[in-house]
Amino acid sequence: MKPVLIPLWTITLCLLIITGIEFYRLFNSSNNYAQPYGNAEQAHFKSMPDLPVTAVFFKKQAHDFGSIPDNQKVYTQFEFTNTGKEPLVIISAEGSCGCTVPTWPKQSIAPGKTGSIEVAFDPNGKSGEQSKLVTITANTSPRTTVLTVKANIIKLNGVESHRGFDGLGD
Repeated sequence: MKPVLIPLWTITLCLLIITGIEFYRLFNSSNNYAQPYGNAEQAHFKSMPDLPVTAVFFKKQAHDFGSIPDNQKVYTQFEFTNTGKEPLVIISAEGSCGCTVPTWPKQSIAPGKTGSIEVAFDPNGKSGEQSKLVTITANTSPRTTVLTVKANIIKLNGVESHRGFDGLGD
């Protein structure tokens, strides 16, 4: 019996069709693999695993550093509790600019347990009233939580320390 040979172009066409169908399913279904992220000005997408939804409670969602010198990096902690019934997984935490850098737990947080997100703010090159955002993406509803840090940055004009700003007090 003579084997039946399928032309190479037929196999290639089938593979292209299958690949196109998979891409269509990935980006055009309600399976939470591709979710719009952030506000309308942000046109990128964030990959979101299909995880069970839980709830999170932050003790505070804003922190005001007050007046700080332009040469002193400052830090704050945002403490939270997983108030849901599923493990909390923080997918990402992103600052609104390079001067605002969050650090978050990479392991899941069990229901009823607490954790914290540290935010470092570097005022170098800035002055006056500043307000920066940190967007947390997690397996919560809604998917994102926005934290805010504020500061009034005092320009020291090249002076390395200033009375009241050098950490030594009076």
